Amino acid sequence: MAGLFRLSEQAPGALVLFPDRYLSAQDLPKGISILKWNRFFAILASDDAGYVRALYAAGFPLVFPARSSGCLSYRGR
Repeated sequence: MAGLFRLSEQAPGALVLFPDRYLSAQDLPKGISILKWNRFFAILASDDAGYVRALYAAGFPLVFPARSSGCLSYRGR
């Protein structure tokens, strides 16, 4: 799933696990917004093409698609 998402970027957001292990919220690549961030996961989004590759380049080992419904779902609150 993470590999396909890296190529397609077809999801309303990106989910990364244990974000504080890899990067602080202040060090995100330009153009990437935080929808939710806690010690267990972060939901990130961007309108920029290539933002998933930028997250990998920033140090996140796996970036999953985050959907409003489905197995990797999130709530906007």
